[in-house]
Amino acid sequence: MTLTTPIIVASYAEIALKGRNRPVFLRRLINNIRVALRQEAVKSIRHVESRLLIHLSDPQRAEAVVGKMRKVFGLQWVSSVVPVPRQDIGADLAGLSDVAAALAKRDCGSARHFKVDTRRSDRSFPFQSPEINRIVGTKVQEAIQLPARMHQPDFTLHILLLKENALVFSRKLTAHGGLPAGSGGRVMVLLSGGIDSPVAAWLMMKRGCHPEFVHFFSGRHQAEADLDKMQRLVTALLQYSPVPLNLFLVPVYAYEARAIGRIEEPYDMVMFRRFMVKTAALLARRTGCLGLVTGDSLGQVASQTLANMAAISSDLTLPIYRPLIGMDKYEITDIASAIETYKISIEPYRDCCSIRSPHPTLKAQAEDLLILSEDMELEDAVKEAVASSTQTVIGRGRVTAQEQ
Repeated sequence: MTLTTPIIVASYAEIALKGRNRPVFLRRLINNIRVALRQEAVKSIRHVESRLLIHLSDPQRAEAVVGKMRKVFGLQWVSSVVPVPRQDIGADLAGLSDVAAALAKRDCGSARHFKVDTRRSDRSFPFQSPEINRIVGTKVQEAIQLPARMHQPDFTLHILLLKENALVFSRKLTAHGGLPAGSGGRVMVLLSGGIDSPVAAWLMMKRGCHPEFVHFFSGRHQAEADLDKMQRLVTALLQYSPVPLNLFLVPVYAYEARAIGRIEEPYDMVMFRRFMVKTAALLARRTGCLGLVTGDSLGQVASQTLANMAAISSDLTLPIYRPLIGMDKYEITDIASAIETYKISIEPYRDCCSIRSPHPTLKAQAEDLLILSEDMELEDAVKEAVASSTQTVIGRGRVTAQEQ
């Protein structure tokens, strides 16, 4: 039997819990899927009985489409399916059983036991789910010669009964869940070039936020920044965004010129971090961002003690979101590997934080930093840094640089 998969089925995650707002989130999700699949031959995207059905013109592209859809936030799982029209199911389920057996034989691999799992969206169907599992399971067992196992089987064959047809599938692949991209507002992400900040950005994107990125570099001119590495990190995250992403490059010369002779070594790191968050906050306000995002993990480095984080941003009115705050390095690294930023992040790179004092204070006081800020004219440094910044727009297949 020839098995064709011209349909992809996808289940959404938290959107199902949104009540009256569900249609708004669902429209956003479908639009994001259309963008993700804009180069594919998609005939239609339909919302059918709490699931999304993507109909393809070319069944050979099914696996490629599934791979792209798994990166669309808001989806819980995705699978290519073999449709069995209602009239072909058979009064005794023979048509459905034949398709199920052929699919199991193709996909079971080295499994030692199996299970048939049926979901009936169409309650008018004359057979109940346990009956379907038993009848179809008997035919599958004859085909693959494996025992059935109801709990934690090696191989599961899924049947989804809709009003128009039955969908049979085995490769139910998890997606990332979360909320549709763009449904949560804009945030400004401080991108360091290390492992942590891209992961922090990704986690906020998973919650529906659209990220703008700002990177601080030593020197005065963009040519002194490692632009290639920053662009590749943003490009890796672009896989999860339906729209181009902005990268702001900010020289730190304005801070360094004012800090010399005014900021003692133990306070250099925390004052530099204060300069960065205040500069990022000014850029955020100009770009409509509702908060800053950092890769801070509590206690990971000296600037990330509770006291220092509180002192650095004591007078900042814009919220700072720290999605990694309770994670350790192993957890963060696992996510970085999964989202394909880890290998880029560990490339040699001397970021501007690495040249600060190796022995910073661990318990900075907010009032002390406010006094130091006045003494070194930090607000002027922030304004100068923003005026000297450049913006790069990173989209699929194109990178556009422009002056601020």
